[in-house]
Amino acid sequence: MLKKFTELSSPKARNLKLLYSLVRKLGPVKINRLTELTGFKHVTCARLLEELVDEGLIYDSGIGKSSGGRKPLMYVIKPDAYYLIGVEITSFYTTVLLLDLKLNIVSVEKLKMTAECTGEYTLNYITACVNQLLIQNNIPKDKLLGIGVGLLDRFDAEKGMITSTHSFPAGGWDINLVDYLTQTNNVPVFLDNGTDLAALAEYRMNYWQDTENIVFVSSDIGIRCGTISQGRLVTNKFEMEDAFGHIIIDIDGRRCSCGAYGCLQAYSSLPAIRDEVLRLLKRGKASLLQEKLSNMEDINFYHILNALEQNDSLCLEVVEEAAYYFGVGLSNLIFLLRPEIVIFGGTLVPKPLFFEAAAKAASNRLIHYSSAKIKMVKSSDAYNIVAQGAGCMVLDYYTEETPV
Repeated sequence: MLKKFTELSSPKARNLKLLYSLVRKLGPVKINRLTELTGFKHVTCARLLEELVDEGLIYDSGIGKSSGGRKPLMYVIKPDAYYLIGVEITSFYTTVLLLDLKLNIVSVEKLKMTAECTGEYTLNYITACVNQLLIQNNIPKDKLLGIGVGLLDRFDAEKGMITSTHSFPAGGWDINLVDYLTQTNNVPVFLDNGTDLAALAEYRMNYWQDTENIVFVSSDIGIRCGTISQGRLVTNKFEMEDAFGHIIIDIDGRRCSCGAYGCLQAYSSLPAIRDEVLRLLKRGKASLLQEKLSNMEDINFYHILNALEQNDSLCLEVVEEAAYYFGVGLSNLIFLLRPEIVIFGGTLVPKPLFFEAAAKAASNRLIHYSSAKIKMVKSSDAYNIVAQGAGCMVLDYYTEETPV
């Protein structure tokens, strides 16, 4: 039935879709709460819920507390009624997740992007993973709702193509990802910005019962943010998802890759951190990196991240400074968007120091508005959250109302 939610337009079908969405969001939830929210008569609501139960889409969780009589029904969605595939494609790794309807990760496959990973090779790998994951978990193909793909690189949504392919080790990316994956998998395929999808996944999995306003921020090769406002993902058609990285934090500061001076990107991104590490090494600062690499120019992000794990004093110093500037830029973003919760994601967050130093810097600049109580937290899964959001996009297509 879930697959038919997008095809049926009768009042009954719309009511079933509404109830399923509410159970998905609020579950475990009582029928009385659902009648309050929908305005349905109790008997009507009960009949529609029973139909969703018969279809295997929801069930009684069995955790309702009895007040002396019969224990009340507490409905939740059935997570294994259908499955989703969530994909993240970056120049470092391609991640393929098999997800249930609660966005729990059932299985994971990852491909390190090397010189052989052309567009066609990578898309064929994704298709092979889809088939393999379904077989390994004994899931029939008709239980797959679709494939969602998240990209951090710029792309043309209408053509389904990555437009900034210079960062990929191999070429061959002049290919329509959506069409190719649709034809090879025979399921609906959806494509969107990875940072927005990370925000969507965090919201759906952890926060949508508590707030309607969150911001997801990340620092990787680029600095980006995704926003949920009034319970809706905020998107735009101008490909400005990396605009957060070009907030000016020092008008006379470092030159940014965009040509301007003092952008946050020039202080807190992975390329900026690498540049600062090299600068300090050339000035004679000691580091574990000198013991591992004779040529400083060979130092890459992986070397620096590994040195952080070993508490290398030089790398910790550079990351602490980068985190401070990130916190300054974040405080500006908070002043503008006024979220209730800020979620930190990206490569640096699971590593030592960055989250703590950035959150402290932002909080110190918000002290004048101490009553605002902005909550700052780490992402629930920094390395898979984009792919989880990509899967969530598929489920939302079937169950959530599109805003006018």
